[in-house]
Amino acid sequence: MNATTAARVDNRPQRPSMDRAFRQALTDPSFKATFRERLGWDESQVSRFLSGQMGLTIDKIDQAIELLGMVVTTPSYIDFLAYGARIGANCHCVRQGLGECGR
Repeated sequence: MNATTAARVDNRPQRPSMDRAFRQALTDPSFKATFRERLGWDESQVSRFLSGQMGLTIDKIDQAIELLGMVVTTPSYIDFLAYGARIGANCHCVRQGLGECGR
C-alpha cells in the first residue's frame, strides 16, 4: 500500500528579510529593469550581487530600500505606535491629562 503524505503548510507570517526582498525583486523581470536603472547597475552587477560577489555601496542603500518599498525604523518607534494603538490614537482622556480612557 502506498502511503501519501500531505504537504505541510505553514501559514504563519514570515519575518521580513532583506535577503528575500532583494532576491524576489531582482528575479522579477518587471522590477529588475527599474532597480538596475535607478542604481546604475548592469546585468552582471545584479548577478554578482545575488551571488554574494558584490555588495551594495553605502551611497545606494537608502535608494535600494526605497525601491523595495521598505522603510527603516527603530524598535522604540514601533513600541510607541503599539502603545498609541492600545490606548487609542484619539484618546480624549489622555489628551486632556486625565489618564487613559476607561481607567
